[in-house]
Amino acid sequence: MIHRWVALVVGSLLLVQMTCGVPLLWGAELFRTRNADLYRPTYTDVSLTAGQAVSVVHKAYPGFAPGSVTKDEGMWLVADAHLNLIYGVDPGSGRITGSGHFYGGFQGLMENIHAFGLSSPNYPGYVPFMAHTIPSFGVAQLEGVTFGSASIGILGVVLMLLALSGIVLWWPGIKRLASGFRVRAGKSGYVRDRDLHKVVGIVAIPFLLMWGLTGAAAQFPFIQQAFLVVTGGHTDHADVKSLNWAFSSDRSNSPTGADIGIDAASKAALATVAGTIHNTTLPDPADPTSAYLFEISQPSGDPYSQTMLAGNGWVYVDRYDAKHVKVVWGGHGSTTANTFYEQVIYPSHFGWYVNGGWRLIWAAFGLSPLLLAVTGASTWLVRTRKRRARQARRQAVPAT
Repeated sequence: MIHRWVALVVGSLLLVQMTCGVPLLWGAELFRTRNADLYRPTYTDVSLTAGQAVSVVHKAYPGFAPGSVTKDEGMWLVADAHLNLIYGVDPGSGRITGSGHFYGGFQGLMENIHAFGLSSPNYPGYVPFMAHTIPSFGVAQLEGVTFGSASIGILGVVLMLLALSGIVLWWPGIKRLASGFRVRAGKSGYVRDRDLHKVVGIVAIPFLLMWGLTGAAAQFPFIQQAFLVVTGGHTDHADVKSLNWAFSSDRSNSPTGADIGIDAASKAALATVAGTIHNTTLPDPADPTSAYLFEISQPSGDPYSQTMLAGNGWVYVDRYDAKHVKVVWGGHGSTTANTFYEQVIYPSHFGWYVNGGWRLIWAAFGLSPLLLAVTGASTWLVRTRKRRARQARRQAVPAT
């Protein structure tokens, strides 16, 4: 009953949420394809630094506010704070090769639905009501959560509930385990659809549980903390993102109050966490307490290596003081459970540690709820018709 009615009540929303996530698996590849002319690097002995690339764009477009700078396919990509407008800068010649929109149009709508629940005004499809905060009822973990974020988190919990209850319903017993993976195609449509529902569901369970957990935890951090408690991790460890993203630049640390610049800040970040910087989030000009945030691919391996925004080490650097840094996650001294979540479970949400071809597996499982919805509805309708027919027959029998 739990499995059936939860699926019937919120199944359509869950279908939309998961289906919209499929195009986001190839966000970087789609951007590169749409903007092939932007990727025209020349190679010289002298290459522009990230700071110089930002200066080139600022000089050409004084009204543009850079929010990040990324190294991708040999090019510097200077973007606004929301990756909507991106300028390509050739490191060899210092020439701006063009511009593109990462989250414009269809891709931006999919991002707003899947990641923000239509609550972000920075992407297409924004619904103002979804940006309102939900009642917290005095619960600190719910303060500031929008209706959009809450809807995504709840759908993640629902997905986990459906997956776990589905395992219970599927379990045929040890002796009949093989029958749990059998589809009797030659039988009636009801039997075929029931078998398909069970087999597809149990094969997709690892992905569905992973997506449910990571999707819910991204909106409700206490779910991640609960997972770490159960698996023996540390909720107060530095890698619990919900507890560790707070960082403020302090102008009093600088005798002049001047920004140290991207290049000096990047050296400080690499001195703290070794590797290659792929993306730098720039300080907000309107917020003097904002800082540089560097995403660093570490030599030990990067589970985000196949995406534009690669990096599995995150380091804050004070915009006024290169000695004031903070490691959000560097992987050092972490428990096995924390490392497994950060380096395996969470990156698995996107599949960005494999190339685009392998991500077709993610797409197939991401679309599996469509088949589960069809087969589930089919078998439910058959059972409903049979139950009503039995009731009608009982009512037709005259009382004795």
